[in-house]
Amino acid sequence: MKILLLRPNSGIPVAPPPIGLMYLAGYLRKVRPGKDEITIIDGRSDLMSDDELADKVAQIKPDLVGITSFSMEKDTAHRYAAVAKSNSPDCTTVIGGPYGTSDSVEALQDHNVDFTAIGEGEVTLAKLIDELEKGKCHKGKESLDVSGLGFRRNGETIEGTLPEMLDDLDDIPYPAWDMIDLEPYFRFGKIRRLTNPIQSRPRGVSIFSTRGCPYRCTYCHNVFGKRMRKRSVENVLGEIRWLVEDFKVQEIEFIDDCFNLDKPRAKAICDGMIEAGWDLRFSFPNGLRADQMDFELIDKMKKAGCYRINYAVESGTPRIQKMIKKNLNLKRAREIIDYTALKGISTGGFFMLGFRDETESEALNTINFAVQSKLHTASFFILTPFPNTEMYDEAIELGYDMEALYSDYGAVSANLSKMSTQRIDALRKKAFKSFYFSPNRMISIWNTTPGKWTLMKNFLRAARMGVTGKEF
Repeated sequence: MKILLLRPNSGIPVAPPPIGLMYLAGYLRKVRPGKDEITIIDGRSDLMSDDELADKVAQIKPDLVGITSFSMEKDTAHRYAAVAKSNSPDCTTVIGGPYGTSDSVEALQDHNVDFTAIGEGEVTLAKLIDELEKGKCHKGKESLDVSGLGFRRNGETIEGTLPEMLDDLDDIPYPAWDMIDLEPYFRFGKIRRLTNPIQSRPRGVSIFSTRGCPYRCTYCHNVFGKRMRKRSVENVLGEIRWLVEDFKVQEIEFIDDCFNLDKPRAKAICDGMIEAGWDLRFSFPNGLRADQMDFELIDKMKKAGCYRINYAVESGTPRIQKMIKKNLNLKRAREIIDYTALKGISTGGFFMLGFRDETESEALNTINFAVQSKLHTASFFILTPFPNTEMYDEAIELGYDMEALYSDYGAVSANLSKMSTQRIDALRKKAFKSFYFSPNRMISIWNTTPGKWTLMKNFLRAARMGVTGKEF
């Protein structure tokens, strides 16, 4: 079967290698050896126009087109599905990723979309392809029974459910790093190449070492389930060895939700990197849980080459922590943040304003937590209730029209707080000003940031955020 896997050119200015699509390709190659012709196209990295995509689809004539999409990319994902159908009319289209998982029903209102893939997609996609080859998917889908798929059957939308999650992640092959040209991802240009905004070295990639998160934060997605599953230490180190030896990778960012929850395992990965003698730098841009760190793990990370850690704090108010079900121990988080910074690791924090029933004094608690810590950088987002989250359901119950949902984290989508929208905007500006306009902090940022030009660009962006509340 001819399979085309796509990441849309949606304007998101960050384009690391499309690891989700490469996982799909690697898994299909394992379970269907020699049966498929797989092409991966990264529209975001290539800055591909719709016309260029149309030419590619017309040339390949794929039987199946899989599109990964964030919720904020949904308009582009639907455009891509239309382009696929126009230029390969008999192809089957699938939208997956966070959008396909969170809002399967909306995605399936578009008749250019045949299926949505819900949750992790390796097994689901392989089973779908088997069903397509048997012809079951083109007969009203009466006999189709694949968990993890949403579809239409006789005019009815079948929303689908999360598939059974794979327990042993070592059974999933490494992402198909050899199926894409990595060299363009090692060149800086119009878009950033890693999630980490202060990338240290050009030859950098992202990897997952775990999937899933056991916490129940009310604002968070559920793509990988609410149970943490871990690759073995040997499996993780094996992938790193492949990347270093075959692709000359110099830097890695771990994009797990919860890399540090199993501290002995995390320490063993660091020990393995130290023992291998790799000259690597690495970072944790997605945000570790600070109250689940310890000083020994931070020391080992530093020795192994870690230079950047973000901590997801979200709120500086215990009541809000309980309400959003994060339940972060703020005292312990402060201790870990300050120790990380004192070790010379660039330390960032993630915070949100505008939680349900949040008062101005509680929002100020969050700002003051950031300002009074030793964090080098801080990001202040505005709460965005995404579909298929508990926070979104709360917004619906409170009567908010979520059709006008924004998704840039910098504008109020549904104001669930006790503050006015104007006041939330003003407090966000105050947060950036209070945090960054400090001589001591500027010096500490300078001393811990590897790329000084990147540092200046990010500082100017933060300054602009403090003055206008808008990004460049």
